[in-house]
Amino acid sequence: MPRTINLLVIHCADVPNGRWTTTGDINGWHRARKFKRQSAARSAFNPALDAIGYHWVIYTDGTRATGRAPEEVGAHAAGHNADSLGICLVGTDRFTPIQWAHLAVLVRDVCTRYRIPIVPADTAAPVLRGVIGHGEIPGVAKRCPGFSVRDWLLQGMTPDPQHILLKD
Repeated sequence: MPRTINLLVIHCADVPNGRWTTTGDINGWHRARKFKRQSAARSAFNPALDAIGYHWVIYTDGTRATGRAPEEVGAHAAGHNADSLGICLVGTDRFTPIQWAHLAVLVRDVCTRYRIPIVPADTAAPVLRGVIGHGEIPGVAKRCPGFSVRDWLLQGMTPDPQHILLKD
């Protein structure tokens, strides 16, 4: 039976802006934090990634890499993993134009596929439903993903210029 998805959580990798980082790197960090994927899920999808908690990672060059399968419960938003999917942007608070573009496409695709409203999640609701930044989840004391997902959505998925990383 497929799981119900209510929430799309956006994260950052918390690495220096512009630094090349892969799912393998993130997998190692998550392994060190004792995250662990179920054997059956790992055998069926990305077997080399034994611990990664995110479903997708968007690299600085815009490449969309997969972590866990969408059918697999993530390890990215404590208390909300059972009904959410997680996207991680490589960087901390400034992302390349191609990352922003690919994030918007992925958010639209995921929300359409899972019938998640493309609106900021109402943090006062009994069940979070919509799109939210990790640090916007009630009780989470993190500046992740380094920008306001709520504002980004309300601005039509247009990033604030201070959060755009222009490469030389």
